[in-house]
Amino acid sequence: MSKKTEIQVNDRVVIAKAPGIQGVVKEIRSETTAKQDSKEKGLMIQVLWDNGTLSYLAPEALSRV
Repeated sequence: MSKKTEIQVNDRVVIAKAPGIQGVVKEIRSETTAKQDSKEKGLMIQVLWDNGTLSYLAPEALSRV
């Protein structure tokens, strides 16, 4: 992976700007995103929240508990 992140699989996390419900990181994947002039790889983190919802978020949107 080209970008580093402090968040690892099995870490407990919350949404950084609106702490509340907690979840567990299940997967970190690198995805190619196309912009107008270039292609770059971005990280997407799969989180299983305590209420059973599964989400994909950017690392910047999460903070570790």
